[in-house]
Amino acid sequence: MLVKDLMTTTVTSIPPDSPVASAIKIMRSEDVGIVPVCDVQRHLLGVITDRDILMRDGFNKNAEDVMSTNVVSAAPKDDIHDAALKMSQHGVRRLPVIENEKLTGMLSIKDLAGKKIFTAEIGHIMYSICNKKTQHD
Repeated sequence: MLVKDLMTTTVTSIPPDSPVASAIKIMRSEDVGIVPVCDVQRHLLGVITDRDILMRDGFNKNAEDVMSTNVVSAAPKDDIHDAALKMSQHGVRRLPVIENEKLTGMLSIKDLAGKKIFTAEIGHIMYSICNKKTQHD
């Protein structure tokens, strides 16, 4: 199974000069904990998570001021087990999916949870997340 088989393809992003309030509004309305920050061509510049906002006191700042730029990503044609391993190794719950240098989707632990065959991978990811001291996902 490939990342493209499980990823979410409807991902709302914001430009770097957007106020963080825009990211918060998207998080609330779409019930997500991450918002990609992209340029007009959908090149991923970074991501804003609920944790980024809190840890960087970002309520009155722009996206570029609080976004994480060291983003771990996947490609649509990556094997889903490799993507799950990447999540575990980096202690993240979500991977932006990049194709031709553009954001095309998002793969989350929630996407994996819908498939029983990923039980072990989910356990490893959660263990990794719980044992990370500095996490920005």
